[in-house]
Amino acid sequence: MSKEEVEKLLKKYSVGLCTKEEKALIESWHLNELSGKHADLNHSELADARNQMWAAIQEETQIKSRHSKTLWLKVAAAAVVLFFIGVVVNWEVQKNTETKQALNKTEQKIIKPGGNKATLTLADGSKISLTDASNGVIASQAGINITKTKNGELIYTVASTLSAKKDLYNTIETPRGGQYQINLPDGTKVWLNAESSLRYPAAFDQTKRLVELKGEAYFEVAKRLDKNSKRIPFTVKTELASGRNQEVEVLGTHFNINAYNNEPDNKTTLLEGSVKIKNLQSTRSALLKPGQQSLISPSSPSIMVSAVDAEEAIAWKDGFFSFNEENIETIMNKIARWYNVEIDYRGKKINKTFGGRISRFNSVNEVLDMLQTTDAVHFKIDGRRILVMP
Repeated sequence: MSKEEVEKLLKKYSVGLCTKEEKALIESWHLNELSGKHADLNHSELADARNQMWAAIQEETQIKSRHSKTLWLKVAAAAVVLFFIGVVVNWEVQKNTETKQALNKTEQKIIKPGGNKATLTLADGSKISLTDASNGVIASQAGINITKTKNGELIYTVASTLSAKKDLYNTIETPRGGQYQINLPDGTKVWLNAESSLRYPAAFDQTKRLVELKGEAYFEVAKRLDKNSKRIPFTVKTELASGRNQEVEVLGTHFNINAYNNEPDNKTTLLEGSVKIKNLQSTRSALLKPGQQSLISPSSPSIMVSAVDAEEAIAWKDGFFSFNEENIETIMNKIARWYNVEIDYRGKKINKTFGGRISRFNSVNEVLDMLQTTDAVHFKIDGRRILVMP
């Protein structure tokens, strides 16, 4: 469109002779012009522009009141300009609000996941922070070398069979926000979940292999034979009192034990081999097959056995949260242990179960966002405290 055509069109607009299409075109020009010109103006500057426009309208009213039709058209045209100034003001307010919201979201503290953290307590009572210790041999005791690898594993090797003692016990503990893998002196591999501890001998004897667990761990038990070529049993003992003391006896197998104080039950899940579960309060026992899970509850002297998806029970070892129709309390316990946060419940109890799978190496914010998509639960992060609300 040429300059002459534009001027002609503007003149038609000023006298009210534009078609609907031409009027829409003119008004869109006003909007583009004002938006581009005043995008960076502050609110006071835009308000001044609006006041000046009203003053001009009032002046036109006093000077040319006798030309009513022309005056009405000019007032209408000015009103259009005022409308678009209002649009720009509103746009500026909205832009500033969205910017503030974006900044608030950026400034909201991102709570990061846990990692390889643990403390090793030796038989003499000395403590070693595995989080800070350098790779390589970190301790030697009674013919046993303890090595930390670059992959965050702890390995026991017998340096001298003559001096290796069987009555020395070590304890490895993971804090909230920690996990660790340990290779025991017999070759058994153990993955410790957050807020867990394992007590074990620095060297196993030829008659038994006994370890004590609190919390959660996944075991891949090495097969060991005695002098008569018989398998040496491996036993995991968990003592939490309140009717939840148990023993898990195995010969060579893969299994997971979940036995936290703040969980209602002990759960043992078998992936490979066979295990014998003993309820130490009632002396009852049960045999597990692969794909089965035992449950010991303080409310019952029996051992409940059910078929489960065993891979879900060890999802944590592979770096995932896997929620399968779990209540919000159980889920938040897992989150609290892994992200080292406190949980505070507000409002009515949430009577709903949740399912889903997400990486444990996402921030807690992303995990909570996934749960919020159900619209059955909402969260607010206050420092390292998570408020849970319906």
